[in-house]
Amino acid sequence: MIKIRAYLWLAIAGLVMEPGFSGQAVRAQELLNAVIAMVNETPITVDDVKLQTAPFEQQIYRQFGQNPTVLRQKINEMRQKYLELMIDRQLIISEFETEGYTMPESIVDDLVKERIRREYGDRLTLTKTLQSQGLTHESFRKRIREEVIVDALMAREINSVVLISPFEIERYYAENIEQYQRASRVRLWMIFIQNRPDDDQAAGKLLGEIREKILAGVSFSEMASIYDSGTSQAKGGDWGWVEESVLREDLAAVAFALKAGEMSEIVSKEEGCYLMRVDEHRPAEPQPLDEVRSDIEKILMAEERNRLQQQWISTLRKKSFVRYY
Repeated sequence: MIKIRAYLWLAIAGLVMEPGFSGQAVRAQELLNAVIAMVNETPITVDDVKLQTAPFEQQIYRQFGQNPTVLRQKINEMRQKYLELMIDRQLIISEFETEGYTMPESIVDDLVKERIRREYGDRLTLTKTLQSQGLTHESFRKRIREEVIVDALMAREINSVVLISPFEIERYYAENIEQYQRASRVRLWMIFIQNRPDDDQAAGKLLGEIREKILAGVSFSEMASIYDSGTSQAKGGDWGWVEESVLREDLAAVAFALKAGEMSEIVSKEEGCYLMRVDEHRPAEPQPLDEVRSDIEKILMAEERNRLQQQWISTLRKKSFVRYY
C-alpha cells in the first residue's frame, strides 16, 4: 500500500512538473481524483491532500527545484505527512458524528463571518481567492465547521485532562538544568559621548572631564543623565545586569575585565567614547526555578497533549475502518 501511495505521489509530481501535453493533463486529473485512503465511508483523494500541501510545496520547489530527485522525495514526504493528519482529522469528525454530538449552525455562521473579516476583508475577495484555488463557499464553510468540531473534541478529550504537577516541573528542571544556565553577568553603568564630525577629539576630552568629576564624588548617574548620547540617558546610564552577549565584543572585553566598584579609562572608538563602571560580578549560575516554572509547564503540557492525542487517535483508529490504497 505504501508503494502504491508513493507511486501516486511521484506520478502526479512528475506530470505536474512536465506540463504541455494534453494526454498528461488528462492523466494528471485522473490521478488527482484517485482515492488514496478511506476513513470509514469517507474517501481522501490525492487532490484533497494537494490542496493542503500546495502552499508548502511552492517553498520546496524554490529550495530543491534544481535537484529533481530530492524534490520528489521532499514532496512525497510532505504529502505522506499531511495524508496522516487528514486521516486523523477525519477520525475525529467521524467520532463526533458517531457519538451524536451536534454543532449549532449559528456558531459556524459567526466563525465564517469572522474568518472572512480577518483574513479576506470582504466576501468578494474570499470568492476570488476560493475560485483561484478551485474551491467553493460550501467547501470553505465545511472546512471551518470541521475545524470547530476537531477543536471542540480535542478540548474535551485532551485539554481538559492535561494536568502538570509541581513534582513533574521540578523533575524536568533538575534533569535539564543545563538548559537554564544563566551566563556570568556584571552590574553595569555606562556613559557614551558621540564624536562630532568637526572635532574627533571633543568626545574624549568631555568624557575625561566627566570621569574626573565622578572620581571627585559626583554621581555617575547624574553625569550620564546630563551628557550621555546613548539610549540609557533617561536611566542615568544604568544598564542593569548585563551578560557578555548583550554588549559588542570589544566593549564586553572592557566591562568584564573591571573589578567590582571599578571604573574604566576612556574607551575611544570610531563612533565615540565610552566610560563604564561595574558595581558587581555574578558568576554563571542556573536560573531560579520560579523564573522558568511557567516555561517548563508549557513544555510539559505540550508533551502531555501530544501523548494523549496520539493515544486517543490510536484508539479511534482501532475502532474505525481505515484503508490505504
